[in-house]
Amino acid sequence: LLLSGCAKASTLPKKNEPLTLVVATDLHYLAPELHDQGERFQRLIEQSDGKLTEESEALADQFVQEMLQRKPQAVLLSGDLTFNGEKLSHQRLAQKLQVLTEAGIDVWVIPGNHDLNNPSAASFSQAQARSTESVSAAEFAAIYQNLSRHPALSCDPQSLSCLVPLAEDVQLLLIDANRPEDPGAVSEETRRWIVTQLEKAQADQQIVFSLSHQNLADHTAMFSSGFTARGAESVRALLSTYDVRVNFSGHMHIQHIQKQDGLTDIATSSLSVTPLHYGVITLDEDRTLHYQIESLADPDLQSQAKLCFDQITRRQTQRALETLELSPQEKAAMVELAVAMNDEIFDGTLAQNAERIRQDPAWQLWQNSGKDLFFGQYLEAMLSEATSDNNEITIALR
Repeated sequence: LLLSGCAKASTLPKKNEPLTLVVATDLHYLAPELHDQGERFQRLIEQSDGKLTEESEALADQFVQEMLQRKPQAVLLSGDLTFNGEKLSHQRLAQKLQVLTEAGIDVWVIPGNHDLNNPSAASFSQAQARSTESVSAAEFAAIYQNLSRHPALSCDPQSLSCLVPLAEDVQLLLIDANRPEDPGAVSEETRRWIVTQLEKAQADQQIVFSLSHQNLADHTAMFSSGFTARGAESVRALLSTYDVRVNFSGHMHIQHIQKQDGLTDIATSSLSVTPLHYGVITLDEDRTLHYQIESLADPDLQSQAKLCFDQITRRQTQRALETLELSPQEKAAMVELAVAMNDEIFDGTLAQNAERIRQDPAWQLWQNSGKDLFFGQYLEAMLSEATSDNNEITIALR
């Protein structure tokens, strides 16, 4: 693999020196040359899942500027870097990230399910959508190869998985489950490669945590199938064997932390969906890890992101309620509660508002009349499983 193959080496942070890292995911960046804000593009946005795609250029630029101000040792991007794997989007994003590398901030990336060999890669002009070039795994590696000043320690020949250094005593295991021949699965060959890397890391007394796009734990009943990597159970088992305690993931677009089989999987919500989250990771001298969520600081982007997301939720919920024999006022109340709850689901704060929701008359309408609808099942499942502290956690890594 070409990842960091041409990187210029520099001094790693010393053993037990405090570290600051930033993790972000699901940027879904779309190069501005690939759309004109025209009719076809707007129709795509209206039918989407609430990403602020029309402002992906501004989102990426804002993120880069905040990283330049924050100056972490490294930025970790856990997949779905692009909207639908457009080659031009990958190239433009890599150019933006190169600014961080030149400022002394290492950038490590892995692909998501949208990023490689994507037949949906397209450009949009007026009323037309036209296919555009996507990228292979090798092309992905070549585009992002120079974003770290430190070479990878080892790369899996079967995937884009890599083991990379973060400090003299800390390593990051990037786990790729997006091979075209078996998408969404961590293959047996990759698991064998992981074992080899962790055996050596353990012998060298290295602390290791991991990064994947797909989740390595089952976060909720609604977000497991299709979201948890296939083979995740065996991956959790081998990570536990070598005392890897934390994995960072994305994919769901929802802010959520789940512990399963000794592994804490921290799913940061999408940088392209309200409230435009990224995670700040600090490692103390004793290698205690602290994770805290932050949001992009631009108030205009925040306002646009919330408006976009709420409009999508409102439109979809109104359509779902059309067949119910309820008054317009009752339907309107159900819609507004669904909008508020969906905001809280995605920003990880639903549990804090659970009691208020259960006392809301609109919730009783959902329970009595909307429980068989997808949205009713979704809201019920997310409320019944809601947990607190999805936005921060502290974990000892040794």
